Amino acid sequence: MITDGSTFIGKETLKTQVCIVGSGQAGITLAWHLLDKGIDVTILEGSRVFSPGGANEQVTNAYQYNENKSLYNGESTGLFATNEAEFLIRPTQGVSDSNGGWERERIYGGTSTHWGGQSRPLDRTTFMKRPGFLGWPITREDLDPYYEKACKFLDLYGDYYRTVGNKKVGGYNFTAEFWANELGQSVADMEGFDVDMYQFVPQQNLQFQARQVNGKTIGESKAQVILNASLLQINKASKSVTELTVGVMGGTHDAPTKAGEFTIQADCYVLACGAVANARQLLLSDIGNENDLVGRYLSGQPIATNAGAVSTSNSYLTSAEISLLSYQNPNDVPGAKNTYPINFLAGLLTPNADSIMTNPIGSCWFNPEGSSQFYHGLLPEFESRITLSDNLDPVFGQKQSLAKWVLSPQEEENYNTLAGLFKKAVEAKGGGPVAIKPWSEVVPYMVYNGHHLCTTRMSARAEDGVVDMNLKVHSMNNLYCAGSSVWSTPGVSNPTFSIVAFSIRLAEHLEQQLSAAGGTDSEDSIASTDAKPASNKGCNPFKS
Repeated sequence: MITDGSTFIGKETLKTQVCIVGSGQAGITLAWHLLDKGIDVTILEGSRVFSPGGANEQVTNAYQYNENKSLYNGESTGLFATNEAEFLIRPTQGVSDSNGGWERERIYGGTSTHWGGQSRPLDRTTFMKRPGFLGWPITREDLDPYYEKACKFLDLYGDYYRTVGNKKVGGYNFTAEFWANELGQSVADMEGFDVDMYQFVPQQNLQFQARQVNGKTIGESKAQVILNASLLQINKASKSVTELTVGVMGGTHDAPTKAGEFTIQADCYVLACGAVANARQLLLSDIGNENDLVGRYLSGQPIATNAGAVSTSNSYLTSAEISLLSYQNPNDVPGAKNTYPINFLAGLLTPNADSIMTNPIGSCWFNPEGSSQFYHGLLPEFESRITLSDNLDPVFGQKQSLAKWVLSPQEEENYNTLAGLFKKAVEAKGGGPVAIKPWSEVVPYMVYNGHHLCTTRMSARAEDGVVDMNLKVHSMNNLYCAGSSVWSTPGVSNPTFSIVAFSIRLAEHLEQQLSAAGGTDSEDSIASTDAKPASNKGCNPFKS
């Protein structure tokens, strides 16, 4: 049920089992899987509408209705100031600067209203501790069972696990070997590199607020979805959240005003409003920042559009190898006959585990022609951060965000090492020459690319991060963060697929914490949909 927050002004405090702040990929995935376990859920969303056409239409590029400039605005400093001054408020690719960057959405459905669906698990090396990288308190193997569930939730193709010897190994349907066999193509043997495969989520599952389970969207389910509900204060007593104070807007979309407030109480609370807003909300309420780590290590996977960073000819590869190392619709392969539910498939070269573990580097993408845009995972940098500005927002009078992008001093070495590895691999195949632009000529082209990470990062110890391995804020008993703000290090895989996996994992943890009584409500049950074939070919847990 969808309700406007104005309904609750002046009324008694709302009560629920789990209150989720944010209606993007993390919040809606979490809500569906909590409902599946019979848990009462309320979602708070700050925007007033999610589509100009009404509650049952998918979001279009008509973004005149979101209030980014009023409530997402703030200050952008460091590299943001020169490369992407409107980082905090630019809504999407429909409203972009000359660099083509696009970032945040203050709208029902969050950034699921514009993402492209590109999906792949985080690589095992992303989780590992090594020089310059903190490491995660969990491993890829810990997350694999939830990646398998995320594949079914998103309707991706193939078996996630394969058996090697006596051991189940996760991620099989994202391997080049699997897809080369499916499509009759070949895996490029490149020294120091793997061919990583990315699946694209089917079109009907892209927008999380519009997708359906058993004929219902999340707004038509038993979840209570409250639009026009902006979190103002996380109220606590000792180490527990007691209630949230929520602000409601009045006025017009062009000139919003404060209409009033209401409060909500829950057993557990989850911040799922993005890496910028998750950090800001904790800072506004002075929660979780005992070690000055909330908002620190702001990271991402920037892209330098039109930079011409690394380039060469692709003539050193066979046509079958080039076919796999490309963006393609697998249904266009002769004989496929619409076997594959996914929209697209992408094969990209990334440094293999040996290259990453023997060099103090992050990861990036190359295609056969190089990497003109140099898409890569930023190196951890303590001074890159989200903090609070002294400026106040014009609606609720709260401190705005201050976003500061600082590059690690090792970024230039990281770039040169990665480009050098690619040059060596191309030359070993008889290719080249490889042209590598100086780092100083690439940096001015970089924008953040919408992947905001690490501001409430996960750690085993409170001294090293903000949330624990179960995504609970270290210093609190019933407050959690969801979404890519909990990444310990960025890696290079697009974050949404992993956000879904972590949200499914968090749902299981919250069920254990709540010791929920009763069974699943079959009306809103993911498990109760049509039986899924073992191969997951064409299965879809949502009825659209």
